[in-house]
Amino acid sequence: MRASRDDASDDASDDAELLASAPDWLLAWFLRDRKLDADKARAKTLKYLEWRRSGYGESELKLSSEVAEEAASGKAVLLGERDAQNRPVVYVTLTKHDVETRELSRTCRLCVKLVDEALEQLRGEGAGAPETLMCVFDLRGFTMKNADIDFVKFFIKCIFDYFPKRISQVLLIEPPWVFTPVWQIVKPLMGKYAALVKQVKAKDAKAYFDPESTLFDA
Repeated sequence: MRASRDDASDDASDDAELLASAPDWLLAWFLRDRKLDADKARAKTLKYLEWRRSGYGESELKLSSEVAEEAASGKAVLLGERDAQNRPVVYVTLTKHDVETRELSRTCRLCVKLVDEALEQLRGEGAGAPETLMCVFDLRGFTMKNADIDFVKFFIKCIFDYFPKRISQVLLIEPPWVFTPVWQIVKPLMGKYAALVKQVKAKDAKAYFDPESTLFDA
């Protein structure tokens, strides 16, 4: 019994130390996400912080040569332009992603790095800045070799567990018919977030951006 109490005390001490390392903005976000339920917010914050220590630390991702190599493929980028609501945009070109040759961990870590960069931009803009971002998946030319269900599962887990309510719009640009069975698998996994997804033609996607944007002209 004494050992059990000591172990519990150590765990509580570790949790307190971990929470003390969290920035105020992170604690506030999870508290809002959990509708001011302090216990639930605490549990979710701890889960996030523990995940960060498993290879997803912000500084670690910035310095990783593997993540830099993955980014050099151009498969996913944080755009220099914002959408019409001034949200940062992560743009993914599916034809540059081959599920047979990709290393899943690198792809996942690049995804997190881009979201981190977008949110860091917004925090730097202070009060009144948007708090969410848009993701665009360009499916023009998509074939089944570009379908990566394992990555999609990771992305969905990130949305639910680590970046709740941070992604407020997802555009799927011109998904071909071969994408239909993929979407039938993915949509149920997304739960309530599936409502954020819009399948659009490139010409219609322009409505989400500045009228002068040439993003979808190619």
